[in-house]
Amino acid sequence: MLVVHANLDAEATWAGVTLPLAVRRRLAALAPLVTALVDEPVEVWAAVEFDPARLVGSLRPAVRVGVPAAPDLAWAQPGAKHVNDRRFARALVPMPGAHTVSSPAELDAHVATLGPWIAKAPWTAAGRDRHRGVGPLVDAPGRTRVRRLLERFGALVVEPWLDRIVDVGKCGRVDVDGGLVAEPAHGLLVDARGNFVGIDRRPPALEPAEHALLDATLARVGAALHAEGYVGPFAIDAFAYRDGAARRFHPLCEINARYTFGWIAHALDATVLGFGPPPAGASVLIAPAADDPTTAWIVR
Repeated sequence: MLVVHANLDAEATWAGVTLPLAVRRRLAALAPLVTALVDEPVEVWAAVEFDPARLVGSLRPAVRVGVPAAPDLAWAQPGAKHVNDRRFARALVPMPGAHTVSSPAELDAHVATLGPWIAKAPWTAAGRDRHRGVGPLVDAPGRTRVRRLLERFGALVVEPWLDRIVDVGKCGRVDVDGGLVAEPAHGLLVDARGNFVGIDRRPPALEPAEHALLDATLARVGAALHAEGYVGPFAIDAFAYRDGAARRFHPLCEINARYTFGWIAHALDATVLGFGPPPAGASVLIAPAADDPTTAWIVR
């Protein structure tokens, strides 16, 4: 039986923080989705206990708790911390208006030049460990939040909060010789606060030049990852946004040098892979529990 380490908490491990129990339970509930990446019986290991009775679809792995001694497959490679750092992505493809800060004073000085902004920890996933604001930190709760984030992470990547038109992702795999295999671009479903809620594999509404730039950026990221010694799956996030009356495209919002839910959606051949209350006609993969609302579903 294939042993899979579903370490969906890898970003927190790299950052040296402990996730709240509710978040760890959510990640454990999503762990069985990783088994879609393989075509044989699987034993999946997650951070905390998960009730396999919640599995509704065809994904029926044996579930274990903890860290396997020698996994055959892992969601994230333990040694991939550096290339998952947001600062690595920013150095590769700078974002206009983005800056790394290490103190509230530095943040105030930088955001004085911005309108709405968001400050993100170097390693996070699913919208955790970030703070949104407009202008300098004038309210006590915001200043406390930023101070605590800086104490935990040492630095924050500050970006302008842009008027996004469409969020997209693209998966690739870099091999030991630097070769790249790319998947078609997919849409990233997000809520009003920018939190990830699903994958839409229908062709995203990008202009031809934006598609070309996304492809070129994936190749550039693959080459950079290979130069850092990384081999395996990765994905990049990008978005088109409004700048007054103009449409602009930023081809690299994040690098996820690991498996992502884009990879899961491709493996399931899903049109949409979603999280939260399922729409009519969706097939539920992971059902909610009385004490945990985590739900996963697909539409084909």
